[in-house]
Amino acid sequence: MRGKGLTFFFLIFALTNGQEYDVTEETLKLIKLCDVCTCSEIPDLDGTHLVLNIQCSELDRIESVTDLDKIAWPPNPNGLKISATFEGLGLSTLGKLPPNSQVETLIFRNNAIKTYWPDPFSDVPSLKKLSFFQNDLTEITPDLFTKIESLEDLDLSYNKLTEFNPLDFKHLHHLKRLSLQSNQLKKIPIEALKPLTSLEDLELNKNGIYDLLLPKDSPAWSGVKRLYLSGNRIRSIVKDSFPPDNSLELLDLSNNIIEIVEEDSFLSCTNLKELNVGQNNITFIFALPPSLQIAILKINTLYHWPNFPNGIKYIDMSYNRLSDLYDENNVNFDSLEVLNIGGNQIKEVNLQKKLPNLFILDLSYNLITEIPNCLSSQYFPNLEELHLEGNNVENIYFKNILALRNLYLNDLQRLITVDEKAFSNVIGRSEASQDEAGCFNLYLSNCPHLSAINDGAFDGTSLCMLDISKNNLTFLSKDLLEWSIATEGVNLQFNPWRCTCEMQWLVDDLLPQMYYTNNSRLLSELRCGSPEGFQGLRIVHWYNWTDQVMCNDAYWRSGIRGTYMMEPSSEAKQPKVTNLTLILGACIIISLLIAIALTVYLIKTRKKYRIRQAAMTRKRQSVNDIRHSNGLQKEQFSALNRA
Repeated sequence: MRGKGLTFFFLIFALTNGQEYDVTEETLKLIKLCDVCTCSEIPDLDGTHLVLNIQCSELDRIESVTDLDKIAWPPNPNGLKISATFEGLGLSTLGKLPPNSQVETLIFRNNAIKTYWPDPFSDVPSLKKLSFFQNDLTEITPDLFTKIESLEDLDLSYNKLTEFNPLDFKHLHHLKRLSLQSNQLKKIPIEALKPLTSLEDLELNKNGIYDLLLPKDSPAWSGVKRLYLSGNRIRSIVKDSFPPDNSLELLDLSNNIIEIVEEDSFLSCTNLKELNVGQNNITFIFALPPSLQIAILKINTLYHWPNFPNGIKYIDMSYNRLSDLYDENNVNFDSLEVLNIGGNQIKEVNLQKKLPNLFILDLSYNLITEIPNCLSSQYFPNLEELHLEGNNVENIYFKNILALRNLYLNDLQRLITVDEKAFSNVIGRSEASQDEAGCFNLYLSNCPHLSAINDGAFDGTSLCMLDISKNNLTFLSKDLLEWSIATEGVNLQFNPWRCTCEMQWLVDDLLPQMYYTNNSRLLSELRCGSPEGFQGLRIVHWYNWTDQVMCNDAYWRSGIRGTYMMEPSSEAKQPKVTNLTLILGACIIISLLIAIALTVYLIKTRKKYRIRQAAMTRKRQSVNDIRHSNGLQKEQFSALNRA
């Protein structure tokens, strides 16, 4: 419509000025999307049917597009649903899109849209998903959503919206998801959201919202199941924050400045399954609803454990101020699968009751000084991952049998030596069967004082992968473990290895294995720390060498680099005049000769200069005398000069 209007305007302009105007075919030509963008038939997100996907980005050849009223939808003989993305095109105005009843998804991501024509989507009535992610919208009006009552997903995140009119969303009765993340809202737009009677997901992250008080007796709020409010300025949660008959299943209040949570604030959320109040300033515990399964309370200032419901499956209380474990007599953790209490002040871990379903236990960065005796398959029959990093452990010894897949012991600042039988009771857990023994991955890295791992440390067990990088190790025994089983790799980098004959097995046996198993990435910083001739050299340089470099004294005594030329060792060493010495002596003699020649030259030149200056002075004096004398004096001077 707009193109025809412009054409008519140009015709009138030409006639009124008495000039001919050539209406070319290009004036009326529309932009065929599949000629300038990427069009393909791909499966839908749920994989049940195909959609015609149109992808227009800044890399495509769309020129002079100020809005999208000039586009032509591609032919669609199969009647597929259409999904179109217009990303990074620099659009500042959104025009009215041409008619098409197959368009279900429109995405205008990373543009600069500030304004739009009235009813821009009225001719695409089947639209279900609409995204204005990262544009410059400062306000919206009701005519933006006219005749698209079937819209289910609306993304207005990363714009500059500050408030909403109560009628802005009046047409969107079927909207299920609304994202207002990263705008400039100061409060929840309660009145504007009332028409959204089908709303289930509401994202209000990263705004400036300071108050959480949801309305009572509101059809819209009674159906919201997932509410995201992280990254705001909320200070407190009170009893009236949530209506009594709400349907909340997920509530994210992380990264606010919450200090006060009233005791019964969340008890009205009878369907709540996941609660995230991490990264706040909460000190006092509060009641949790019986339906809760996931509780994230990390990075607060909690001193005590809340009373978790019996069905809890996931607990994250890391980086609080806990000094003790939970009271086993007051909780039932039979369903617990993940427990993270790292970053607290716990000194002892003494459990008496089994945790039958726990498969991840994180005790890292506490004040534990020895491996707890309760860490056994008796109390943790299904444990797969154990974290003990950053504790004050000085001696590693697992007293009881424990089956694992991953064991993390990084950052043990007080660990000096790994003794015999340290890991003998740690066995791998097979992926095929829980009861079948397998191998496990050990991460023992970044222990600055760890200088020795004694033989027998891994007797009775097997490793899929060993990471002992960034320690202070100089020697490793070939018989420490069965290296061929470590198919996932052995990371020995960033250690000051002593490259002598005792470590030649590393070149002969371990390097070929790591190449064959595609673990060569673990060799780039595997270097020698001593002796002096090899210091800093990459051990991988000797891969496939026929000589046993580390066992030949002549190699490392000579301080060789690069070509590694062998130094003769059978003859007695005598002082020799090398080529470098001769060249240096010749340079010194030539420099002295040049200095002497320059000195003589300067002396002679200075003497001639003085004679020349004296002659010039006499000549100037004679000229002045003649100029200032009379005729007689001139004759006398002339006669004197002749004499």
